[in-house]
Amino acid sequence: MKKLTWWFRIVGAFYMLLATMNMYALFVNPGVLKSSIPFPIDDLGLKVALDMWSPFAFDMLGIGTFLPWASRAPQKYIGVVWFTVWLEFLHGVLDDLFLISRGYDAAGYIGFTVVHLIIIVTGVMFARQAQAE
Repeated sequence: MKKLTWWFRIVGAFYMLLATMNMYALFVNPGVLKSSIPFPIDDLGLKVALDMWSPFAFDMLGIGTFLPWASRAPQKYIGVVWFTVWLEFLHGVLDDLFLISRGYDAAGYIGFTVVHLIIIVTGVMFARQAQAE
């Protein structure tokens, strides 16, 4: 159960890091997002991109704050592990591959894909171990 507790905490910290980076782009320096877009974009296009990006940023904040809280009773929240694993696959791995296919920075997204896969594999492993206890 200790492994699952730490999984909740570490993955939660990762999501908080993502949330912080995204909130910075949304509220402090929108140029960060603009510089990552692989095609020309004007100010209105950037505003639309930021508006469309904001649900992702707030999702990261929600998950990043919930996972450490759930670490207090990991057995009770095993379902959250499976949800996070599924989300990591769809919104992590598949979305990264989609963005690479659209011309975004392959090296950066491959790095994130590796992190997503680590979260998936360890989440499945630790949840199964906890369920067997």
